[in-house]
Amino acid sequence: MLKFILKRIAYAFLTLFLIITATFFLIAGAPGDPIAAKVEQMPDKAQAVIRAKYGLDKPVVERYLVYMKNLITTGDFGESIIYTGQSANDVIKKNTWISAKIGIIALFFQLTIGILLGLVSGLNREKLGDHVIRVLVVLAICIPSFVFASLLQYFLAFKWKLVPVFGWGELKHYFLPVLAYAIGGIASYTKYMRSSVLSVVSEDYITTAKAKGCSPGRIVRKHVLRNSMIPIITMIGPAVAGIFSGSFIIEKMFSIPGLGAYYVKAVSDNDYTMVLGLTIFFAMLYVASLIVVDILYGIVDPRIKVADK
Repeated sequence: MLKFILKRIAYAFLTLFLIITATFFLIAGAPGDPIAAKVEQMPDKAQAVIRAKYGLDKPVVERYLVYMKNLITTGDFGESIIYTGQSANDVIKKNTWISAKIGIIALFFQLTIGILLGLVSGLNREKLGDHVIRVLVVLAICIPSFVFASLLQYFLAFKWKLVPVFGWGELKHYFLPVLAYAIGGIASYTKYMRSSVLSVVSEDYITTAKAKGCSPGRIVRKHVLRNSMIPIITMIGPAVAGIFSGSFIIEKMFSIPGLGAYYVKAVSDNDYTMVLGLTIFFAMLYVASLIVVDILYGIVDPRIKVADK
């Protein structure tokens, strides 16, 4: 297991290096001047000082080497070009947990409801409950999250006055964004869980368990549920990473000061340093989640030999 984990970590560092390098040069080569609006009214000498501060007076390769050195030695993601004195590290510390609060609650409902509905649907194939669940899943997957968010805002907040339309800081502000965030995930987990259950119940070991006289409840708990969870684990890894990065659309629509909303703002403001720092942070989360998923495979299903990977 240790050899397997070390191998995955080595691959992770290589992947992150490639992502950081590609992202840096893509942003450096993007058209436009990231500080044009900031220095437009300044004298030439003042403009030169600003450009020197952010290293924009140096060749792109030299800027890349300096950035990598700061990132590796101090973990510095860079300072905002638009907002003086504010670094990407500060934004991550301040805004990540705002996104995480909504994401964790939404993921809890996605998993519990999605797994339950998928299990019920798979165990009752072609029955009325299965058909109803499948229709609802198709609708939830096909309709974008911002449409659900708009409908929730209109009916629950604007028309029926049950919860606030916007805002952040109180318990009542969680309801709409969590619900809008969770609907699509519930549908996805239900779909994959149903397919996995249908595959598992047709396996020979399920037939053997029935022949041995195992009760239906025991078969579901000990065999069907556990073996059906493998595709769900694959989805959980990236989903956990998405918890901390936030939902760009949902946070923007509900005026939530999370990391996703801040990333959108950095892009619209041409804050290149901030975009680069946040992109690297998101990549680190995603790569780390994939390592955890690989390890969980061997725990959930002993048939998967991590040493052979």
